[in-house]
Amino acid sequence: MVRNILEGRDVAVVMPTGGGKSLCYQLPAVAMERTCVVVSPLIALMQDQAASLQQAGIAAAFLNSSLAYPLQRDIMGRAQKGEFRLLYLSPERLVRDDVLDWLKRVPVGFFAIDEAHCISEWGHEFRPEYRQLRALREWFPETPIAAFTASATRAVRHDIVAQLRLRDPAKVVMSFHRPNLRYIVRQCGPREQDKLLAAALEHYTEGNVILYAPTVKSVDETEAVLSRRGLPVVAYHGQMETKTRQRNQEIWMSGEKRILVGTIAFGLGINKPDVRAVLHLSLPKSLEQYYQEAGRAGRDGLPADCVLLWQKRDIGLLAHFIQQLQDPGERERSWQRYHTMRKFAEGDQCRHRHICTHFGETPKWERCDACDICGTELDWIGEADRAPEPASRVRRKLTVAAESIEEPIDAGLRDSLREWRRNLAKELSMPAYIILHDATIDAICRRLPRSIADLCEVPGIGERKAERYGAGILGIVAGKRGATKAANNL
Repeated sequence: MVRNILEGRDVAVVMPTGGGKSLCYQLPAVAMERTCVVVSPLIALMQDQAASLQQAGIAAAFLNSSLAYPLQRDIMGRAQKGEFRLLYLSPERLVRDDVLDWLKRVPVGFFAIDEAHCISEWGHEFRPEYRQLRALREWFPETPIAAFTASATRAVRHDIVAQLRLRDPAKVVMSFHRPNLRYIVRQCGPREQDKLLAAALEHYTEGNVILYAPTVKSVDETEAVLSRRGLPVVAYHGQMETKTRQRNQEIWMSGEKRILVGTIAFGLGINKPDVRAVLHLSLPKSLEQYYQEAGRAGRDGLPADCVLLWQKRDIGLLAHFIQQLQDPGERERSWQRYHTMRKFAEGDQCRHRHICTHFGETPKWERCDACDICGTELDWIGEADRAPEPASRVRRKLTVAAESIEEPIDAGLRDSLREWRRNLAKELSMPAYIILHDATIDAICRRLPRSIADLCEVPGIGERKAERYGAGILGIVAGKRGATKAANNL
């Protein structure tokens, strides 16, 4: 992919959530020393990616309505001078004639279209403004275009190529199989769902959790119930004031509160690696939507659970929404997605295999051993059902193997490092994971570095991070080491 982009060729890439799509356009942007213009659908996503790149020492910026006009003018001027390797814009802004005219004066190396499935009427998140991106080929006929998505069927992939007018693009479609995810689907009654949700939130005490609810009302009600129970939860939906919605997302991203309950308005482009569970409290409108939302779990490669707790009434709610659609073509496509989703929820085919075949992939295996159809169970579901014996015996071998070879972690040191990271994230107004991933914190706890040189040997810490955060990290580690030594001398 990177080589094709550097050679000036159009590219169409389908890569699972967490597979490294961003790296596919960030690397060539740095290598070619020209500006990659990234089309991104969300302000929060632009800000997070630009902040992460800046932390790595890569010149990046974004242009959107959240910036004051003088700052926008400054960024536009610097972009014309070629000061940025990556520049993020929304599709609405990019297709304006004045912006396209300005981009003619920017040394653009290539365009990267993120969440490219939004351009297709056959996709589950069709956005009309994405259709206008076809203007890029007219205004910049010689500039390569690279399209990226995580959830596109064959029909959507063909539509992306046609709509963007890609010329003989290099096509890369990676496997849709996420072996570290456990898919569990359960039809249940209202009281049963409440019991299972309570059991789940009691079980997932490490990492973060996303709960998807079907309506704004159900999000608010669920958040209120969980808050009364004293759980660290925030809500997210499209009817919130923008500032409240952004603040709640930042609270969750920083780790200040671990549980987020939201509608489908939450999640596009969210890059949080330590989500240990995604629970759906109703049937999604399409299998593509479910795959994308469930795929926000386990982006760090560690085992994570994707649990769909649906009820019969969900079927009527989805049908009601479809019947409200005025466009006959969209209504027909929605009915097709509806039947596909029901077949997944009610069928008896391996969940992983079902997802792969839906996206046009034919696995060589028949069983995944990581879904309810293939016999995988979860402890907390068994306990909630008062099963005669715990389901821990069927936990993933990957978890057992990992625990058997890893050294124990000092929980106190890990908590201290997380608290330091959380406070620093608030101070710098950036997501906590951009400072340090949880996996990096765990590695620090195991290695107990004594110097900057030691710290640079920790996976996830480069020279810039060691220089910027080394004193704080080493101080915490040294303090813990001293406290342990003092305790041993008593």
